[in-house]
Amino acid sequence: MKPFLLILGFLAAGLIVSQLVMGLLILQGQASMRTAHQHSGYLTAAVCLIYIGWSLAAIASTPKRGAP
Repeated sequence: MKPFLLILGFLAAGLIVSQLVMGLLILQGQASMRTAHQHSGYLTAAVCLIYIGWSLAAIASTPKRGAP
């Protein structure tokens, strides 16, 4: 499960950076990027929410340590 979480985390980070870059391009006058920015925003939100949920599930499922 850890490799999948790492891959999903890097994917989420890459999508967030791409959202930032596309947002800056739109502000500089490339209005043609609006649709791509919107659709990748939906994808970014979905991937981030899946990553957060999966990470929390992995944390919650770790075995508890015994008292020393």
